[in-house]
Amino acid sequence: MHILLADDSRTTSGPVKALLAQRGYQVQHVLDGRAAVDAYCKKKPDLILMDGIMPEMDGMEATRRIRELDPETWVPIIMMTARNSKDDLLAGLEAGADDYLPKPIDFDVLGARIDAFERIAILQQSLVGILDNVYEAIITISQTGHIRKFNKAAESIFGYTASEVLGKKVNNLMPRAHAEQHDGYINNYLETGKPNIIGTGRKVEGRRKSGELFPMRLAVTEVKRAQDSLFIGLIQDISKEEAARKRIEYLALNDVLTGLPNRAAFNQKLEDLQHKTSTTLHLMLFIDLDGFKPVNDTLGHEAGDEALKQVAQRINRILSKQDFAARLGGDEFVLLGHQKGDPEEGQVFAQRVLQALTDPFQLLGHRVELGASIGALGFAPGTQSSSELLTQADNAMYAAKKAGKGQVVLAMQEGVADGY
Repeated sequence: MHILLADDSRTTSGPVKALLAQRGYQVQHVLDGRAAVDAYCKKKPDLILMDGIMPEMDGMEATRRIRELDPETWVPIIMMTARNSKDDLLAGLEAGADDYLPKPIDFDVLGARIDAFERIAILQQSLVGILDNVYEAIITISQTGHIRKFNKAAESIFGYTASEVLGKKVNNLMPRAHAEQHDGYINNYLETGKPNIIGTGRKVEGRRKSGELFPMRLAVTEVKRAQDSLFIGLIQDISKEEAARKRIEYLALNDVLTGLPNRAAFNQKLEDLQHKTSTTLHLMLFIDLDGFKPVNDTLGHEAGDEALKQVAQRINRILSKQDFAARLGGDEFVLLGHQKGDPEEGQVFAQRVLQALTDPFQLLGHRVELGASIGALGFAPGTQSSSELLTQADNAMYAAKKAGKGQVVLAMQEGVADGY
């Protein structure tokens, strides 16, 4: 146990230090109250033995200042003084002392008092040790929003040391938009008793020391005390879980190789479009690459993969923000042209896509010509099922293949009078 001894009397301090050393305690000895406060700030002791009368600053004032420095942390203080009147006793206790020993010191009584406080200190250290080794960050704040406790997990998550944030506003750990409103949340709860987040858990954003915002799960509870309330925040950093969830969602709807949406995303997009009432024709292009198999057979699958990536890049350069493209699988792609179902406009758009895929490709140092066969379908959303529309566009693509490849075959949705 680390004990801070503040006493300018050699008559008292010498025997006390000898007793403490004999019992195996680590002792730091200072000669006045100001030095005691400084020593407390540099290294918090487990127990303080404070002389009541010292130069520079007396024991009463030193005790008062130590308690003001860290009101949420309890370090036992035993006041030692020759002044043993009732008024002196009360003054010491009101300043923040926990016990009182008259001088001259009875060393048997001193030893017993130290043993009692050591048992309490060990219990406190055990509780602090538990809090510092739990997975969740634990942050305690006052009614004014100032941080009172900040455990090791909180240090790891937010990037601050406890000494950097203790006494500071907790809104330093929040995105600025929420930080500005946080005091209002607390005041509203204290005035109305209606909680916003207290007693519930939710996903929110935190802000690290670096300024990085990250997702976290937060639960807040209130501890009501006689004089005020404390609020305890239990926090989990869910950055990895959120990244994994987003990755799973991405893989479910996107083609890993090309970065384009996949068949599932296309089906969903087409279904969503089908539920919109529109008299304007849209355009579906079903694209199958020409000459793709020989690329795989002669240059290898790596070249084939590179070809598919470049096809996706060329398609993306043609699309407007409202258009949509997906890879259905293999060397098949599909495009949805927003309000491009007019025959003349659809023809121009389809030819632009065909030209983009006809231009030579550079694949692993080889100049390769591919091209494509495209089936184009103008359709009015909601008049046929999605599968029926896709089948018609697919049939038009096969007609383009049979007609000699490298061309566009235009079709019209069944039941639409005017078309290609």
